[in-house]
Amino acid sequence: MSDARVPSVGDFRELEQGSPDGLSLRSAVRAEEPAHARELVKYLQNGVLLAATTTLIRDVLAPDNPVIGGLHLLTDGHWLWYSDLAHYAEYYHLALDTQFIAHAQANSWTIPQLDDTELLALDAVLFGGDTD
Repeated sequence: MSDARVPSVGDFRELEQGSPDGLSLRSAVRAEEPAHARELVKYLQNGVLLAATTTLIRDVLAPDNPVIGGLHLLTDGHWLWYSDLAHYAEYYHLALDTQFIAHAQANSWTIPQLDDTELLALDAVLFGGDTD
């Protein structure tokens, strides 16, 4: 789920929540960790919860398809991503959008604190919610 005003990262077509015209998750896999891999994984893990679901997600790249966890929509106030992205970034060293990487690095790999007003504004853009 995204809006032109709120970019998303990790909408790989193989993922249930991904975009059918998104990039391939398999083609984003890298043999070696990218620069700042640990910082990036922490950044993805520490995103602010914008929406939670009861959906369990599985590792689509692993032969035994283990459960990763629950599916949640996370944000840093500018970008959106789903909670499984941290798993894939950590275990498969994904090549991610360079603009997202530059944004996270510009934030010193730290998710900004978001107040209720900022979260409600994001909600209104994405879901058409009322900000009052």
